[in-house]
Amino acid sequence: MRDGIRGSKDLRARFGKFLILTNERKQMSKKTIKQRIALVAVSALTAGFLSVVSSPVANAASGDVTQNSNSTGIISALSSSSVSMAADGVFSIDVATDAGALTVSGGKITGFDSETSTGAGPVITADGTSISQATAGATYSVVGLKFKPTAAGTNMVIKVYTGNYASAAAASLATGTLKQTITATIYAAGASGTFNAGKSYFSIQAIGSDVSTVSDALYEDRARGGNEIRVNYDLVDALGTAGSGNMSAATSVIAQITSGACVVGSTAGSGTLALVAETGNSGDFFVAAADSTVPTNCTLAISVDGTVRSTKSLIFQGPPAKISVTTPYIGKTSGPNDLSSTTGKGLVTVTDSAGNVLGGVAVDPDTTTYGSIISAVAITNGGYTSYRASDTATSVRYNASPGSTPSGITFTCTAVGGSTTVKLKTSLGNGTSISSDPIPVSCAGNPNTYTASLDKASYVPGDIATLTITAKDSSSSTRLTNDAAVLGSGTTTLAPAVSGSNMTAVTAPVSTDTFLGGSKSYRFVVGSTTGSYNMVVDLPYWNATSTVGQTAVTVAYKIASSTTEVSNAEVLKSIVALIASINKQIQALQKLILKR
Repeated sequence: MRDGIRGSKDLRARFGKFLILTNERKQMSKKTIKQRIALVAVSALTAGFLSVVSSPVANAASGDVTQNSNSTGIISALSSSSVSMAADGVFSIDVATDAGALTVSGGKITGFDSETSTGAGPVITADGTSISQATAGATYSVVGLKFKPTAAGTNMVIKVYTGNYASAAAASLATGTLKQTITATIYAAGASGTFNAGKSYFSIQAIGSDVSTVSDALYEDRARGGNEIRVNYDLVDALGTAGSGNMSAATSVIAQITSGACVVGSTAGSGTLALVAETGNSGDFFVAAADSTVPTNCTLAISVDGTVRSTKSLIFQGPPAKISVTTPYIGKTSGPNDLSSTTGKGLVTVTDSAGNVLGGVAVDPDTTTYGSIISAVAITNGGYTSYRASDTATSVRYNASPGSTPSGITFTCTAVGGSTTVKLKTSLGNGTSISSDPIPVSCAGNPNTYTASLDKASYVPGDIATLTITAKDSSSSTRLTNDAAVLGSGTTTLAPAVSGSNMTAVTAPVSTDTFLGGSKSYRFVVGSTTGSYNMVVDLPYWNATSTVGQTAVTVAYKIASSTTEVSNAEVLKSIVALIASINKQIQALQKLILKR
């Protein structure tokens, strides 16, 4: 009978531990809590029914401490040496037989539920800082020994000593053995379960991601009409860790569109209204434009238990409305040209009616605009406008971003050369298409002649001089060379030579430098020696192929003193004039003396 009672007590104790563990797991994400609680329940009940049950206090070693189930405000249950709790809570423990003495700092002992002793019984000091047996040599055990923390932010430290003490005085404790130190971390009252803005996450994420982070995923705040934008959240109190979702699963969360024509849902594709409510400590919302054919900007506000905790600005793009191309490069005759990535010219963008740049739009050339100068036109990036690396050519989201590889126009020139226009077009979902304005393109041959010029005829020491080399092909006196042409070749004899006295190049010319718009410029730091000089520009690589006998060219320039400086010659001239003046005065004085 006695064994049965003891077994029942043991089972209740084990089930109490199960409840504590279950409470701890409320801090876990709602995505894993059900599985873990089930595992704990099976483990606890199986241990209760299949093991030999007995009183834990009776079988425990001298001075062993366990947390009592009547503890309140416990955030993290007692481990081997630590516990966390709220400032308004009570930490209650059971101490096994043959207990010695316990002391506390950062709190006080307020009493106990019961005790068993061979002497007069344990005594708590008046200030509540220690407890020990009243009779030397007596033993005791205590159930529900209560500790009250002093304040939040200060640890409460409990020390457990074994041995026989007449008191808990320091001199007496020094003769015993410190068996265990328990550190209780004390948090502010009400911190547990109360929303904490600094630790909670609300973030815009990729459509396939169910995580939340401290900041929004880059460029996921925009999507093409007909697609959704995902906003995830994890709600954390002051005691939790970011992303743990340790607030109550019953927390009320409401997402509402406060501006713009959008709808929101708690699962993908479920949005029909401008407001949706759910409960939980983590989850997600899916926002879409109410009309996928109209660009719109929307604001989403997320409230937690009635208070707005986060707002997100979202952009929904409309269908393509305009195709734009920056000034194209000059292509080389008799071949294909793809110079957009190196020259920064001929870049293609598509925008909607609100001016939003659309990524991944399929753009095709209008072949009806070809003529004798251009035989083919294409677009880089597989024929799509630029899109971020996380998308693919078959993606339907297609967000362009500054980090995307630009898309550029490429074209094939015939041998004719000259200037013309072409058009680009893209198809819309309703079966129609839009076309770009006429795009001017040019084709030219390699350099046949070249000239050079400086930005000024005269410089002062320290000036920055700009030299411009301009090249033209052999077709006429006005057609500039193509943008694929380089200044020279890799061989020493055909490398470009550009130099001038008292001129130091900021960046020295090299063979691989290319013309852009028919010209190439270099900057030089002007030296300090005044005089008249010549800049020499020699491109032997093109001299050798010129049909008109092109040779090196020279550009004259001067380096003169600034108006605030005096040259050596001017100083010398002034000295000579002064001496002459003095001599005249001496002669006049001599004549005056002789007359007297």
